[in-house]
Amino acid sequence: MSGDRNSNSHSRFAHAFAGLLVQRAGSVLLVMLALLAVSLWGTSKLHINSNQLDLISQDLEEVKDVKQVIDMVGGSGFLMVALRSSDEAAMKRTADDLAAILQADKENVRNVSYKLPVEFIQQNMVLFVKTEDLVEGKRRIMEFLRDKLKRSNPFFIDLGGSKPVELNMQDLVDKYSSIGKKSIRDDYNISNDKKMLMLLVKPMWDNTEIGKTKEYLERLKGQIDAYSAQPGKVKLVEDYKLMGDDKTIAYGFTGSYKTTVDDSYAIEDSLEPVTLIALGSIFLITIIFFRKLAPTFLVVIGTVVGTLYTLGFTYATVGELNMITSILGGILLGFGIDYGIHFIFRTRLELGAGKPYDVAIRDAVMNAGRPAAVAAVVTAGSFFVLMVSEFRGFSQFGFLAGAGTLILGLTLFCWSASILALAGRINPELPQKLIGIMKPPPTNSATTGKELRIPKPKLVLGVSTAIVALICAAAVPWAGSEEPPKGVELGFFERLKYGVSFNYNTRALIPDGMSSVLLQDEINERFNISSDPMAIYTKDLDEAEGVYRELTQNPEKYPSIDQVVSIFTFVPPAETAAANAKVLEEWKAEMAQLEADGFSVAALPPEMQANAEFFQKVLDAKPFDVHGVPANYTAQFRNLPSAKPENHGYLTYIYASVDLMDGQKMLAFSDETRVIKASYTPGKFDQDAWDPKAPTVEKEFRAAGATQLYARLARIVLWDGKLTVVLTALWILAMHFLDFRNVKLALASVIPLGVGVAMMLGIMALTGLRLNFMNIIILPILLGFGVSHGLYLLHRFLEGTSPLVALRSVGAAVASSTLTAVVAFAALLAAAHNGLRSMGLVACIGLITTLVVSFTVLAAVMQLMYDRRQRESGKPSGEGGSAGGGKDSEPKAA
Repeated sequence: MSGDRNSNSHSRFAHAFAGLLVQRAGSVLLVMLALLAVSLWGTSKLHINSNQLDLISQDLEEVKDVKQVIDMVGGSGFLMVALRSSDEAAMKRTADDLAAILQADKENVRNVSYKLPVEFIQQNMVLFVKTEDLVEGKRRIMEFLRDKLKRSNPFFIDLGGSKPVELNMQDLVDKYSSIGKKSIRDDYNISNDKKMLMLLVKPMWDNTEIGKTKEYLERLKGQIDAYSAQPGKVKLVEDYKLMGDDKTIAYGFTGSYKTTVDDSYAIEDSLEPVTLIALGSIFLITIIFFRKLAPTFLVVIGTVVGTLYTLGFTYATVGELNMITSILGGILLGFGIDYGIHFIFRTRLELGAGKPYDVAIRDAVMNAGRPAAVAAVVTAGSFFVLMVSEFRGFSQFGFLAGAGTLILGLTLFCWSASILALAGRINPELPQKLIGIMKPPPTNSATTGKELRIPKPKLVLGVSTAIVALICAAAVPWAGSEEPPKGVELGFFERLKYGVSFNYNTRALIPDGMSSVLLQDEINERFNISSDPMAIYTKDLDEAEGVYRELTQNPEKYPSIDQVVSIFTFVPPAETAAANAKVLEEWKAEMAQLEADGFSVAALPPEMQANAEFFQKVLDAKPFDVHGVPANYTAQFRNLPSAKPENHGYLTYIYASVDLMDGQKMLAFSDETRVIKASYTPGKFDQDAWDPKAPTVEKEFRAAGATQLYARLARIVLWDGKLTVVLTALWILAMHFLDFRNVKLALASVIPLGVGVAMMLGIMALTGLRLNFMNIIILPILLGFGVSHGLYLLHRFLEGTSPLVALRSVGAAVASSTLTAVVAFAALLAAAHNGLRSMGLVACIGLITTLVVSFTVLAAVMQLMYDRRQRESGKPSGEGGSAGGGKDSEPKAA
């Protein structure tokens, strides 16, 4: 022990615990091995719950709304299968065949939508067009027919004074060639250029159950391959760039089911290589610092054992992993090894002081144990803070990572100490041979005899503070709340005025060139539609009409909505239909008169004669209400027979006009559609209950879908990022004060942490890096881990050593433990997922800046504190002293 302070500061429990590890090392190891066996069993039982909906509180309105839609129609969104070829006929034949294969899979597929007979809409389109356009169309056709009748007269003589009337209806045809964005020219879901055809598949589960989706996609690929291998069938190739022909058709998957799977598993697929890289890098770093294999194996194996304990604890408490906590093992490997490194370095120092192995191990546990225990508690608390999050992925991660930190800290001290103690019993010299020794750093210069010190601490502090201040200033948004212009490459100085900005665009997080997103963009361009729609539930037709009219008649209130599709989309406006019906009656009378005057279909060109019968059906169109819409049209808006009675009703679909991968636009779209106030007349479509005098009712309706869920999650992440940073900072300050019982010492110990994180933000601003929905969660984690720098240095300093001795004693351990965490996060730079890469880059910058601040700013502050202590004790600064001072040599707060 170093003096009275240490004797007084360590509890009897700490003495007993250290003695137990040395005296009962065999028993301690047996207990640990037994726990390891149990943990391995629990770890083998763990599975990853890939249902993202389970990660959000089930009490949220957004979750309840989505569950209602899922119950009504079997899921939110679609799995889209896109066929791409220049041969329209081949695509349609293949689509028919694939649809039959898909629909035959009753176990996995609820329904498939790829074609819808459009004859009904074609015949009744005249009831939807504006009356003035119908009148214009009638004028052109009748003028053409009268001209044909005139020219078919055998007594007609053309003296060259007139030209035959040409019938040009293309402008009107183009204007009314679709209902909403659905073309009425073709039954199939085919693009206008006839080069892409879509099949919309509704699986038996929701798109949040990504594990099931991934399994089904593999099954579906097998079915497509088997179909393609049949004699006489076109070759199908999964390719997101190829344009097929009559022999080859390119196909691809997209839609909310596929994009969710791709993004989630891009993270998971990145973790395996990242973990291997991290383990190899950690191993290399520890070898470089220890310069021996034995201590490296000792701490690495101990870290793995502690991680397995944590996974066993996870099975016992939570029972499963999720897509967020699945990265737990890799995070703990990088953080947890810190405790083993500090213990080994301290044991080497105690052995270097000439102590017997048992005393050295005991004193290492005592002296390194306190700052390690405080660091573990503070770091664990920083993780536990995440438990306040509404997002279960974060709250469970916080709970398990916090518990894992405590487990790893205890495990590494028990593991390392008991193994070294057993080695010492075999041969008292063996611990020294295994891990080596480190002589206590000299306190005085060998040449001058003066005490070694950090030179010119005021200058070091002044210069480093100025540099730090300049870097931190770059993080300040001097332009206020003004956002940097989008899509504009800013110069260095222009960028500085915006400080650290937040990147809301989630396209920056996904892997570059993610095939499903590229295909979705191509579909948006070819079909002029946005991604999967959101749905609004209404219990009856009255409410459905009210919502439809609210959204379609007030576009200025909903600028982010591109298209509204409802059962009422296929019902012509009553006033327009009535007016057009009168025009049709007049038209039929004129046609009858034309026929009476001798007009015959035979007088028309052959290509027009084929459409004469259809034209007659068009003239016979009669106004109809919602009850006249065919069942194959209305089915897509009604609940399935399996739906719960309380979920029976109708859905109205809304499509966004904005890129929903832009977080700000997604939030705006969510805000516009979260609550929709619409008026309707009860009983209007129920003839038995209809009361013409019934008052109009106003009601609030809610849009449901993945967009609302992601918008809520985005808000949770943004709020949690701010809240957890504040709570973590308060927790760290409180724990440091309880540890040092001195405000100034507590503040000094958090200098590396606070200044380091501020510098990290400044460097991000200087280099153009931005915070985003993924790397923002790194901030509280960095705060939690960064506390160890100041803690270990100050605790060693408070043992009575000079600042330079403190740096030389534990500096290597601090640097080693920090660099192991840096390389663990740096391994994320090898990930294909941009979000993971951004997390790794931000973490590396933060860890390195805290380390640099520890060895500059904090070191200078400690030297100034030490000099003041020397002056107050009557000793001139720089006088010789020992590394192990007693009570009188205890540093005091500046």
